[in-house]
This record gives sequence, structure tokens and C-alpha cells, in this order.
Amino acid sequence: MTTRQTYYETLGIAIDASNDDIVAACAAATARFEADIQNDPSGELLNVAMQRIAEFEAIRDTLCDPRRRYLYDRSLGLVMHPPPDPQSGPPPSADGNPVRRELVMVILGGLIGLVIVAIVWVISGRMAPPVMPAAAETNRPAPAFTLPRFGGGELQLADLKGKIVVVNFWGTWCEPCKAETPALEAAYIQLQSQGVEFVGINLRHQEALGTEGDTDIANFVKNYGVTYPIVFDTTGEISRKYQISPIPVSYFLDQQGNIRYVYVGTLTTADTVELVRRLQTK
Repeated sequence: MTTRQTYYETLGIAIDASNDDIVAACAAATARFEADIQNDPSGELLNVAMQRIAEFEAIRDTLCDPRRRYLYDRSLGLVMHPPPDPQSGPPPSADGNPVRRELVMVILGGLIGLVIVAIVWVISGRMAPPVMPAAAETNRPAPAFTLPRFGGGELQLADLKGKIVVVNFWGTWCEPCKAETPALEAAYIQLQSQGVEFVGINLRHQEALGTEGDTDIANFVKNYGVTYPIVFDTTGEISRKYQISPIPVSYFLDQQGNIRYVYVGTLTTADTVELVRRLQTK
């Protein structure tokens, strides 16, 4: 089971970040996707970019509102006590202590409410259909490539025809890529026996030059235990053909070699498996 990122992890901020930090992080995150909308002549990434921008704005609105942020933090187990309210306090009894009976009733009522919510959540989760990940749907031939492979040799996309292929663009400097790679590896292990192939295309032309860049890539592959094929876009030509910006971005190809889904951002294992499953049933 894959754990979703918290709002703080999504924005890359500390849990005690100020409102100014939250607003600045949200602005930086949305700027990337606003650039996508302007730089994507096909318009295929528009819906995904708009959806991600809306998500970031919703996160900002939640975290900048003290009460909503408190409730969200409490759902994560980050706070143990209600926020102080300088305008009011617990009703005192004759001896100056809180009214214990009312306090117990409030706590008991809250626990009962949580149990009911949990039951409803479990039942609805079992009955609800799988949620479609926020990927742009398309149907166009994937640009062909023959690229040098990590460890030696070459990989031709044409050789993978007949398989569902997940093509992921990444770089060692990319923080979201670091978060995504373990999820992709887990999905690959789960799916490779079903005729599904993964290809990680490293933006080698944006890595450090020479042996320093080679070492960075080798360490990345080793540290994250990547077993699916890694190839190098040494000139940026393939990145341009696939119109990538920013990374990570992943393309889901059907057995005929057509791009059917484009996912901009950090994939989870569950989202990867679900998108592949949909291609298997088309």
C-alpha cells in the first residue's frame, strides 16, 4: 500500500513553516505547471497542469488558515491538544476546575464520531471503483529512439513493441525524481512478469560533465536499487521530441507503441499500476 505525501512534503516545506513560506512554496510549484501550459503546443498537458495548480492552491488555502491547518495537522497526528483560544476557556466549576463530566462527554462523543467515520470510510473504500490518476489521455505514436544504456549497449524503443512500456524522464538533481524512483521500482517488480517494460531516460546532457556525472548516475541507480533499464539522452534530442518540462514526467505506451497517458509529477506505485492496468484492459 502506497502512502500519499503530506501537504508539507508536496510543497517541500517544514511542518512549522510560516504562511509566507507556504505562499512562496506554492507559487514556485505552480510556476512550473504554468510554464507547461505556455510551452506545450499540443495542449495535451493542459488538463493535468490545471489540476495540479488547483491542488497546490487548495493546499495553500488549507495551510494558511489557522483552524483548517490545525484540523489537518491533527489528522496527521502532528498536534496533541486543541489550539489555545484567548477569548474563551473551559467552563469552570465551583472549585475552579473544568467540569469533568462535560469533558468526558465531549471526548466520548468525539470517539464515537471517529468510529462512525472510520466504518463509513472502509465501506465506501471497498465499494468505490479505483480512482483514475491525474494523467492526460492521448493517442499518438511515441517518438522512436535508440539510446546508450547504463551498463553498456543500446536500447531501441522499437524492440519493445508488443509490450506496455512506461517511459520515465529523470535526473539525479531532481528531488521529486528521488521520491518517485522507489515507487517506480516497486511497480516494475510487480508488473514485469505481465509483459510490461519500464525505461528510465536520464537527462545526461543536464548532468555534470564527464566522470563526475557518470558517478552521480551510478550512485543514484545503486542507492535507489533501480533494476529496470536506464538509458541516456546525451544531447537533449529525445527530451525535445517528447516535449518534456518539467521532470519527472512519465509516458505510458500501449502494445502498438502509441502514447496513451502522460503523467507530469511524482508517480506513486498505485498510480503506475492503475494506469498500466487500464492499458491492459483497453
